[in-house]
Amino acid sequence: MGVSELYDDDDVFEGIDISGPWGGIRIGAGGVRVGRNFDEDDDRELRSVRRRVRARLDFIRNLATYLIVVGVLAALDGLTGGGWWVQWVALIWGVLLLMQFMSRFAGPVLWGREAEERMVQQEMARRRGRVHVGQPPRPPEE
Repeated sequence: MGVSELYDDDDVFEGIDISGPWGGIRIGAGGVRVGRNFDEDDDRELRSVRRRVRARLDFIRNLATYLIVVGVLAALDGLTGGGWWVQWVALIWGVLLLMQFMSRFAGPVLWGREAEERMVQQEMARRRGRVHVGQPPRPPEE
């Protein structure tokens, strides 16, 4: 779990941040910024998208590491004539990767903010369809 995953609403600045009543300076991967109210200047949607992209890139890095390490361990296990102990490493690490995949890719679709908003809209539409405001409908005349 990365540092940015601990904070849902605010992006974590990674670098040096010196601030005071006169303003401040930030030195980080994005360069050097001098001024006031750094947090107010940042776009909230952009920070949210960056967190998602970072989380997905973390998963891809972890998957690549898994494939390389398990591949090397399987080769060592095969060359030494072992009892195929590498399967347990692959299984446990694979389950952890599956959990990370679910939280990064499937989770937001199933139980993220967008899913919550979609369900709220559906519930509101359902209730509006059932609740009649005003006079009750008249029976059809024959």
